[in-house]
Amino acid sequence: MKYKTKFLAVAALTALCANAGDWRELMWEEPVALREGVVLRAYGFSYPRTMKAYVARVNLDTPGLGFVATERAPDWGRPIVEATNMTCFAETALETTSDFMVRKRAEGRNIELAFNTTPWEPFPAPPGCKDGDPLGWCVSDGVEVSRPDSHPLFIVRKDGTADILAAPPAGGLDEVAFAAAAYDLILTNGVDAVAVNRPEVEGPEPRLALGLTPDKRTLVIAAVDGRQAGYSLGADMADLRALMRLEGASDAVNMDGGGSTSLVVWDAKRGKPWMLNRHADERRRANAVNFAIAFDAPPPSLEVERTASVYHSYEFNPVVDTPAPEGFAPFYIAHYGRHGSRRLTDSFVSNTLDALMAAAKNDNLTDEGVALLGDVCKIDDAHEGMIGQISERGAAEQRQLARRMASRFPEVFKGERRVRCQSGVYHRVLLSQTNFTMALKDAAPRLDFDFITGERFQRLANGPHWARAGDGSEVAINAAVDAFARATIDPVPLVKRIFRSGDAGCDALQFARDLFTVASDCQCLRTELGGLDIYRYFTQQEIAALSRVLEARHYAGMGCSVEFGDTALAGTRALAQDFVERADEAIADSRIAADLRFGHDSGLWPLAGCLGLEGPGERVPFVESSRLCPAWKWMCMASNLQLVFYRDANGEILVKALYNEREMRIKGLTPLSGPYYRWRDVEEKLKG
Repeated sequence: MKYKTKFLAVAALTALCANAGDWRELMWEEPVALREGVVLRAYGFSYPRTMKAYVARVNLDTPGLGFVATERAPDWGRPIVEATNMTCFAETALETTSDFMVRKRAEGRNIELAFNTTPWEPFPAPPGCKDGDPLGWCVSDGVEVSRPDSHPLFIVRKDGTADILAAPPAGGLDEVAFAAAAYDLILTNGVDAVAVNRPEVEGPEPRLALGLTPDKRTLVIAAVDGRQAGYSLGADMADLRALMRLEGASDAVNMDGGGSTSLVVWDAKRGKPWMLNRHADERRRANAVNFAIAFDAPPPSLEVERTASVYHSYEFNPVVDTPAPEGFAPFYIAHYGRHGSRRLTDSFVSNTLDALMAAAKNDNLTDEGVALLGDVCKIDDAHEGMIGQISERGAAEQRQLARRMASRFPEVFKGERRVRCQSGVYHRVLLSQTNFTMALKDAAPRLDFDFITGERFQRLANGPHWARAGDGSEVAINAAVDAFARATIDPVPLVKRIFRSGDAGCDALQFARDLFTVASDCQCLRTELGGLDIYRYFTQQEIAALSRVLEARHYAGMGCSVEFGDTALAGTRALAQDFVERADEAIADSRIAADLRFGHDSGLWPLAGCLGLEGPGERVPFVESSRLCPAWKWMCMASNLQLVFYRDANGEILVKALYNEREMRIKGLTPLSGPYYRWRDVEEKLKG
């Protein structure tokens, strides 16, 4: 323990020095690129008063750049009954800018920057009010969210050009893709503009302003802190104009400020939103209209994270539902979900830490080895008393899955219907169920939930695990994977970079494999570990080789491999039968909306094979699994199977299979149309 404490102190000092060069600090000294096309800058002013300002400059010509904005409320146009002293209509749902960013990223939009825009009523929001009525014209992706009035505007046309206007353009929705109403025009063609909606507010306040350079190709977004004595008192209109001119803007508008002021970036290192500005009361207000900058390309780190096999965190990409045959509507969902992102099980961390500690005692660590020991100590602390437990990222994955399910199939969860939930006994599975069902209940408050857990369901959901233990195939699998590892991985260069003597003091190959597993799981703990990256200790060639072996180990152990898959398929038949029996009960009982099952990858992967899904159910040689049936794609954290049932007026039943929320084809069956299969055919497939 004393060595661990010593090296944690070294790591803390290293981190402190590293943070001195972190972009959060550097942006106070010079502009810092968040990514291509987005540059951040922070200012500290002492005249005319103490004031902190944060500016984002967005190059609108950046390839792949696009806008995202708050959409219409589901019950758009409904009177807001909570607004007793004024007439307001529900046009958008109130949402913090950070939550907006998280939600849109969960929907597959690669948002890097988000900010609040339009003022709204009723303000302040009455108790229980979750909707807003934006003041002025707002447009989201060509759809009118709020009708025009006299408020000035920031607009993005359908041809990609942007503008700041005193009133909507003559072309209206035919011309405009996005629009956000502002409080005041403050600059027009470089000249001070007179506020047109209200007397100019003289006093300093927290502010958010948008500006455009003369060529209209650079968007300037500025947030100013206020109401914080000794830190930042805020800005008035003259200050905003001066700040916009400093950044080269010739046209600018004052947006909704005060406690609504929110300029948020996506912190890729930590895997969560980070607000640049600071609120006086440290509370973030829900706003009626948020805007965001999104990019087509995924973050560069995604490719290396995909080498993590089953430890890869959940990826969601936008989906499009093929219309159901005429007359058919969804009424029931049969679901199986793997738990969300989690800490490691087994002894990968402790084995790695023991080897490094022993080397440290003998002064056998290189400088790189010392740095690695500090990092592994941090990971060990995150696992202390929490082995195998779900992470913040894993909990969020489950909540997002539930929200998307409710939004995608509202007919299934409408009214007072019943949801039956079965869960394995491990905490990570139980907490995955908890997060999923809480989010589903929030989306559909009238649902009634039944919960059950126990060893019976643990065995039902993970039958392949017990089947392999019973027939001795685990021994054969381990031997085959170990042989493949010896032929694929050369651990010597890695060991020489970490240990001064070139000797790890343990099995070098196992050390490399354990360390790579630790590196793979860091993405699951991105929040807890502050974005710690262990991949940096490997070369690209080492990552490729270790990933092939990691994929092979998991596919051989849980998938439907040519060599070992028969046992897995036989072991999942009881779970497949459970799908059949419960689905038939739901078909006969209109009160049942869904059956939700929560378990592990060892149950889900063979179930995909049993059903014959193209992709996750493939049977290939285990040494080729990384190429032909990769676990990062089909068995990542929170992977899930959803059988969505449809019925017509004549009582005919169709089923659509979704795997990781994507429509799937079922091998050996002929669909009625698209991805829609007759239930009687799918039922026979599951019965085997």
